[in-house]
Amino acid sequence: MARSSIKFLWQWPKWLLELFAWGKSFKNNPIIGSYWLNRCGLHVMRVVVAQALFRFRLILLAPLVPAEDRRTFLKDGYVLKENFLPPEQFARLARELESYEGDVREFVEGTTLTQRTFMTHDVRSGLPEFQALVRDPRLDRLMRYCSSKNRPPLFYIENLCNHANVTPRPDPQRDMHADTFHPCVKGWLYVDAVDDRNGPYIYVPGSHRLSWRRLKWEYRQSLEACKKGSARAPGRYWDGSFRVSAAELAEMGFARRKFCVPANTLVIGNVYGFHRRGEALEKSNRMTVWMQARDNPFNPLFTLWPQRTGRLFEWVWGKVLVKLDRGKLASGEQRNFHGHFSRENTNL
Repeated sequence: MARSSIKFLWQWPKWLLELFAWGKSFKNNPIIGSYWLNRCGLHVMRVVVAQALFRFRLILLAPLVPAEDRRTFLKDGYVLKENFLPPEQFARLARELESYEGDVREFVEGTTLTQRTFMTHDVRSGLPEFQALVRDPRLDRLMRYCSSKNRPPLFYIENLCNHANVTPRPDPQRDMHADTFHPCVKGWLYVDAVDDRNGPYIYVPGSHRLSWRRLKWEYRQSLEACKKGSARAPGRYWDGSFRVSAAELAEMGFARRKFCVPANTLVIGNVYGFHRRGEALEKSNRMTVWMQARDNPFNPLFTLWPQRTGRLFEWVWGKVLVKLDRGKLASGEQRNFHGHFSRENTNL
């Protein structure tokens, strides 16, 4: 009893720090998950402050990208660019990724096997076409602006194996959701053409902006997420990545967009906006260069040293991944292997 009390008290500094950073779990943090604090507007206040600081940083970083890209991102929540790379360069990149051999993390999401390789500076140094993409000033500036943090993202190769021979389980990526309570971005350069065959990305344009209806929805969700034990509705998510129903989307005045796009298309999206992975109708693959940039939303400033800060975040996240691997490997949720990506039924 005394040991558990000491452990509880010891965790309070951590919970307080999470409150003023990117912590979002209503289940694991009793401050974030406090019903009475959220009844008084704690979650809504965090949402509003994070949005205001995000917009402030975007204003300061506006010179990085053309005005048209800024307007599109602010209005719709995403930037889409077909034929992003010159055809010859893209063909070389696709061949390089197709033949890549290295350390791969593989885990099950629904009936999909997701294979990912974290492309650190050292790993990608042996891949000249991948390095050329990372150093492309158009991509670099877009990701630095859209993240509002002025640093390069974390880079991965991601390969989805749809309808793989796995035991089906709930797939969190198929539910319409927002990743977290604050603006942050993910990006995809599609190596494969994307359509209903291999599961297109689905996004709700404009849902990244705060409206009175969205704020009311956030408030209701925060109170729902504070429920404990059997009071929690089955199938809901309590990690702060709220799910939204079709009826709720209609009530807020939103309509979704399906991204059926050709290969060599770049999509950068604010994943505070609602989105999900579309259903794949066939056994198929979908490979992308996958990027993500998430940082402390309550830091009003951004780095003045993009590349050095990017390397630091990459080093820290590499350590975190190794720590996360232990639990996932022990539970059987994930397996790691050295080899090639599974690439059946592709047109490359």
